Amino acid sequence: MNGLEKATYQRIAILLFIVGGLFAVDTFLQLSFIYKLWPLLMTILGIGFIGIYSKQKVSGMLYWAVGEYFLCFSVLALYCNLTSWRNMASLWPLFIGFLGVVFVTGFFIERQRRFFLLIGLLFISLSICLLLVFSIGTQYWWGIFILVGISILFTGGKNAQ
Repeated sequence: MNGLEKATYQRIAILLFIVGGLFAVDTFLQLSFIYKLWPLLMTILGIGFIGIYSKQKVSGMLYWAVGEYFLCFSVLALYCNLTSWRNMASLWPLFIGFLGVVFVTGFFIERQRRFFLLIGLLFISLSICLLLVFSIGTQYWWGIFILVGISILFTGGKNAQ
């Protein structure tokens, strides 16, 4: 084992020791706050994957994608831990949006596959539409139809001339 691998294992061991100690203090003092911070472990994992990507000699875009998705998920999970997981009933389309963000950043990193940009923007658009549909509520869906109709009316009239 070389020095770099040994240092990496030592960092992981120290990090796990600190996290375990925080959970132990939380359990013994019955604070139940640190328990809600478990998404920060996902943040560390995401940063680790992005770090692996940056150290690769050959482009390993999958490491970047997994790390970025973990980072996005950890933000959402931390929000739900600090508020309520019932919010997930209307926030679940964000998972589709996270995938879109991964594709869009993949396009900007590789700078060669426009397909990534197209798919990413499609996923982000789908996520926004689903967020609007599930957060507005069924009694106001008529507003979406009216807005889409008005936009088609105005854009369709300009293209016809």
